[in-house]
Amino acid sequence: MNTSLVKTAPQGDFAEISVLMQGWEIKFQMLVSQKQPVKFDMYPRPDIPPEINERLNQQGYNDLVLENDRWQHFLVPNSK
Repeated sequence: MNTSLVKTAPQGDFAEISVLMQGWEIKFQMLVSQKQPVKFDMYPRPDIPPEINERLNQQGYNDLVLENDRWQHFLVPNSK
């Protein structure tokens, strides 16, 4: 998965997921399987879990990370 730092949040309608939400993994997997754009708040995790990262790679997502808030990841599916 390509990761890029961005100065501002990308435009679009993003489903919001936080690792602090109960059952976030199931909702996250559902959104990725539907190739939905996701705003992923990782705090307090140091990185995206490997099994989720692999799924994002398989589905062709790009990871856009805010320069001023590295906890916020905007996961955008390829437009192919």
